[in-house]
Amino acid sequence: MKQFLRKHPGVNLRLEYRRTNLVYEGCIEGELDLGIVALPVRRPQLVITPLRQDELLLVMPPDHPLTRHRRRPSLADLEGQPFIAFDRDIPTRKLIDRTLRQHGVSVALAMELDNIETIKRSVEAGLGISILPAPALVHERRGGSLVGRRLAESPILRPIGVIRHRRREESAAAQAFLDLLSAELG
Repeated sequence: MKQFLRKHPGVNLRLEYRRTNLVYEGCIEGELDLGIVALPVRRPQLVITPLRQDELLLVMPPDHPLTRHRRRPSLADLEGQPFIAFDRDIPTRKLIDRTLRQHGVSVALAMELDNIETIKRSVEAGLGISILPAPALVHERRGGSLVGRRLAESPILRPIGVIRHRRREESAAAQAFLDLLSAELG
């Protein structure tokens, strides 16, 4: 946002967090110029522009027993672990649940929360482990408050995309913001 606003100081850029269903609704209703969503779903009224794929990592407090393993932890290591999950209606939660189910792993659901920041704070407090996108963990991993590990299985990837209404005329500012996002995140 800083980079965009430096290049386009006259643009009124408003960025807000919304639950996924409300982002789709806002784009379909024409209330939003564009929305950034994980695991974008095709809808007839919308155009999707892929941005990147985030790798999901196992996240633990630094003193968790799984941090002592020299090898990468496997999904089987999560069996019975207290787990802090996204709310059930969040697409990333559905991806994680599907992955755990495919590997026959049952975690002990400790909490269900609606955003990454709250999940990170709960993991830091030792209330459970989680699976979160690597880009959201940069500061905590660098600062040592969380440990993020790749899983032994093939990576869990979460596509990120921009959605916008198919018939909405793209403003120059929205197109410039999309171009910047594509260049930075692509």
